[in-house]
Amino acid sequence: MRQRLKWISALLSLCLMMVVVLGCANTEKGSEKPTSSAAPKEDKQVNLRLYTVSSVDKDEFDLIIPEWNKLHPNINVELVVLTGADSWDKIRIGIAGGEKIDIAIMERETFRDKASKMYLRLNDLMKADNLNYLQEFDEYGRATMIGDDIYGISKALSPSVIIYNQSILDKAGVPLPDENKWTFDDYFEWIAKLTQKGADGKPTVFGGMHWQGAYKGIIDLAVYGGWDIVTADGKPNINSPILKKATELYHKAIFVDKSMPSDADVNATKLNGVYGTLSGALGSTLAASNNMLGLDEWKVTGQMPQEADDKNWIKMAKMPRWDASSPANQITTIVTGYSITKTSENPKEAYQFLKWYTTKGLELSAKAAHRIPAWTKVDTKNLFKDWRFYKDKNGVLVEGKNRDEMFKRVIDPSQVAIFPKYRSSYEYSSRMLEELQKELSLVLAGEKKVDAALEAAQKAAQAVYDKEKK
Repeated sequence: MRQRLKWISALLSLCLMMVVVLGCANTEKGSEKPTSSAAPKEDKQVNLRLYTVSSVDKDEFDLIIPEWNKLHPNINVELVVLTGADSWDKIRIGIAGGEKIDIAIMERETFRDKASKMYLRLNDLMKADNLNYLQEFDEYGRATMIGDDIYGISKALSPSVIIYNQSILDKAGVPLPDENKWTFDDYFEWIAKLTQKGADGKPTVFGGMHWQGAYKGIIDLAVYGGWDIVTADGKPNINSPILKKATELYHKAIFVDKSMPSDADVNATKLNGVYGTLSGALGSTLAASNNMLGLDEWKVTGQMPQEADDKNWIKMAKMPRWDASSPANQITTIVTGYSITKTSENPKEAYQFLKWYTTKGLELSAKAAHRIPAWTKVDTKNLFKDWRFYKDKNGVLVEGKNRDEMFKRVIDPSQVAIFPKYRSSYEYSSRMLEELQKELSLVLAGEKKVDAALEAAQKAAQAVYDKEKK
């Protein structure tokens, strides 16, 4: 019995020694080559599709996607650019039909009543990522939100500015008013003086226009007066005196002063607000400051004469104030955002790319896509350096002249962006805006009086509200 116990004891000692030796061997080699059980698993291969209606996204995407592939070789992203007037409809229909769309450019003002059906709510993904959305993107982030719910990430800004052609001012003998004090009343009087007419009384040079057309101009102008489509409690606010005045200013400019083109004029002549100002067909345009980042490209494409650049005719002025008591340096801005769709099978990977795409990716794309980032932590020195580049006639990126002083005005930190106050809290505000657009389109076609149109729009918006509150 004692011999058996000794034998068992010796066997256990031998086993223990073997474990120690093997353990030491693994320890010596483990820092260079872990055992199979400790080896990290390869990330799964994921294919994502990003749908957009912007051709600029293609130039941007082609430049930056190699950098993304270096960081995440397992996440492949394909860009799909839709064209045509029904592009937005194609995205909506695609998502509704379950088409493989992981990321999509977001609709803007009219997205809210569709958001919960089309887009993934990102709050949980951002919380897990420790991303404070509004800290990273400031108030621009609210453009993709409904209340506290986040349905996308803001990417690029189009801040409002007056772009004007100094040669037209010189020909008309009309100076620029004091841009630190002027109001919108002053602006509309100014463009009336800039307008040039032929012997038949028809304008040969319009004093101004809004780069997105008169309807958008009216809505934008009313925001400067503090208007929104709904009140704080969600009721329709179309019968506002602010909206009425904004509509009347545009109506008078188009039909009485003829200082702005009608929609029919624009359609007939293909007049573009920015290009028209560059060429001298317009004295000015209510535009977006990011348009000034493409001056070199527009010389190449013929949209801007070389003389206009040589003589510094194309300039910017601050946006007017609503009235003399309004704060100075206020601007409105379009915010372009991108979402993860509800049909994405890989939302975590889509979020990884979307976050990079709207931050570092946008910064890296500045040579190819001259955009103003919504991301607050962008390196402006790199932006200024890269914004100088443009494609020559052969499609080669070349460096243009130093325009840093102009770039500083484009992203002037003293400007305060203002947004509609209440519509983001109410999904149905999108439908009210659609009702308003229907009526204002009749006003701008000369088919309906301002008061009658606003009264009809208020009635239609009230019906939307009543249906929601049932």
